[in-house]
Amino acid sequence: MTVYIAMFFLSAILLMISERKEGSGAKVLVMLALLLPIAVAGLRKVGIGTDTEVYVNVLYEAAKNSTSFFDYLSKKVYSSFQYKSVMNWEIGYNVLLYYTTKLTGSIQGVFFATQLIIVYFIYRGIKEYSEGYSIAMAMLVFYFMFYGGTLNAMRQWIAIAIIFWGTHFLNNKQDKYFCITVIAALLFHNSAVIGFVIWAVYRYMDSERQRRSFAFNGVILSNDLYKIVIIMLVGIFCLVGLNVIGALLSSINGVFARYVRIYITGTVRIMPMQLLRRLPVICLLVINWKKIQERFTKSGFITSMLVLDTITSQLGGITAQSSRMGYFFSVYETILIAEIISVKRRNTRLIYYLFFVIFLFAGFYYDNVLMGRSEIVPYLFFFN
Repeated sequence: MTVYIAMFFLSAILLMISERKEGSGAKVLVMLALLLPIAVAGLRKVGIGTDTEVYVNVLYEAAKNSTSFFDYLSKKVYSSFQYKSVMNWEIGYNVLLYYTTKLTGSIQGVFFATQLIIVYFIYRGIKEYSEGYSIAMAMLVFYFMFYGGTLNAMRQWIAIAIIFWGTHFLNNKQDKYFCITVIAALLFHNSAVIGFVIWAVYRYMDSERQRRSFAFNGVILSNDLYKIVIIMLVGIFCLVGLNVIGALLSSINGVFARYVRIYITGTVRIMPMQLLRRLPVICLLVINWKKIQERFTKSGFITSMLVLDTITSQLGGITAQSSRMGYFFSVYETILIAEIISVKRRNTRLIYYLFFVIFLFAGFYYDNVLMGRSEIVPYLFFFN
C-alpha cells in the first residue's frame, strides 16, 4: 500500500506546485505528476487488479500470437472458466490492446497505455471544468477514491474518463460533440450508454424554461435545488421499479435485454455502508451549499451527479457490476469535494483539507486493504 500512498501525495504535491507556476515549468511538473500514476500502473505485475488475469493477460497472449488484427479477432480465449471469442470484448479495447502489444511486446505496455488514457482524460476533465478550485486536490480525490478501481475495471474506466472529459462540450453547448464522446466511450465499454443519462440530466439542470423556485411548508427551494429534488425522486422511482423497467427495456431488442441481464436483473437491497460513506460529503455540501452555488455556476449539475451516485450505489446488492454503473456519476465527486474545500477561508480550508485526506485514506484502506477489492494490495512490480 505504501507505493500507492506515496505516489498519490507526490503527484498531488507536484500538481500543487504547478498551479503556482506558469509556462513550460508548470507543464513539466504536470507531466511528471501524471507520469507517476501511469508508471505505477504500467510497472505492476499481472494479478495486481483482478481483471488483469480475468481477460487482459489472455487477450494479450492471443494478440502476441496473432499474425494480423483480423487473425486476433478470430481467436477464442479461456476466460472466467469458459472459452470466449475475442469479439466478446469491445472493439475499441481490442484495437488498443492489439496494437499496444505489437508495438511494445509487453503486457506492461498495455497497462501503461490503458492508464495513460484514463489519467489523461480525468486530468483534462478536471482542468476543463475548473472554476477556481484546486486541480491538485481534485486529482488527489481521484487517486484515493478511484485509482484502485482503474487497475481492475480498465475498460470501463477508459469509458468513464472519456465521458467525464466530454462534459466540457456540454458546458460549451456543443451537444453533438458530447454525443460523439459517448459513442467513442461505447467502443471501450457498453455501460457508457449511461453517458446519455448524464446528457439528459445536464440539459434538464441547464434548461432556461425550467427555471423556477418551489415553496413547501414555508421553505423555498432555489431553482437548482428544486431540480435536484425532482432528479432524486425520479431516481428513487427507477430504483424501486427496476424490475418493471428491466422488463420494458428487454422487450425492445436484444441489446437492451443484454444490458438488463448484466446490470439490473435481481433484487435491490438497501446498502447502509454505501449511504454512510457518502454522508460526510453530503453534510458538508449542505453546510456550504449557498457559497458553492454562488461561486460555481454548474454546482447544481455536479450535485445531481452525487444524488444519482448515491442512488445507484444501492445496486451493489444485485452484483458488483451493477454498482459499477454509479462510477459514471461518482467521478464528478472529484470536482465536488474540491469545490467544497475552495469556498472556505484559509484556516478553515486547512481543516477541510485534513478532514478529507483522512476520510479518503480511510476509504482507500477499507476498500483495498481490509476488503481486498480489485486485488491491488500488496503492490508488486512486474520483476518481483
